[in-house]
Amino acid sequence: MKPVKPTKETLSRTYILQTALNLLDQAGLQKFTMRKLGQEMNVSPMAVYRYFPNQGALFDGLVELIWRNALILKTCKSTNSSWQEYVTDLMSQLRQTLLKHPHVLPLISTHPIVTRSEFTLVEETLTKLKEKGLNIQPTTVFLINSLTVYTLGFVWAEAIEPADGGKIDSEVMKELQDNSGPLSELLQALQTEQYTSEQQFLMGLKAILTGWK
Repeated sequence: MKPVKPTKETLSRTYILQTALNLLDQAGLQKFTMRKLGQEMNVSPMAVYRYFPNQGALFDGLVELIWRNALILKTCKSTNSSWQEYVTDLMSQLRQTLLKHPHVLPLISTHPIVTRSEFTLVEETLTKLKEKGLNIQPTTVFLINSLTVYTLGFVWAEAIEPADGGKIDSEVMKELQDNSGPLSELLQALQTEQYTSEQQFLMGLKAILTGWK
């Protein structure tokens, strides 16, 4: 949905970011330029530079917007939920946010958290996790990184179509399965579509949080 332009003569940081995200949704990252962004808002690109000194700063702002959408839970479940359940809800919301805006995947995957607002969001999230029983340690960062990378990778595989190739040869697959018991057992669930994408995603999260069983 195209963002509504402010009624005042001046632009706003929020409106610029929402318009940029809308433009990315339509055209993708490779076709995005500050000039096109200005044209979309019917303003000179120089007007945008008053809020963002360069395109890199704008992209940092977009990453911040995505994280804000992902880390502020839209629905609050029971206050008695465990930290594992809370993390699962956060990662599920991150997945849904990215599925709505798959063209931001290259940005969110390559731009680390750098803004004050992003670090504030992280602090608020860690505080909530601590309240729910997570013991914050130096190694906790590796758990968070693992969960985030898993979610990003899952959405990449889920939302981005291969540019060329990547097509399964059904005859080769059948031959491999007929001659390999382990392969047949491994691929059966995928071929019969026994599990939805969401179910697969949640099983992976559970494996990271509690161990594979």
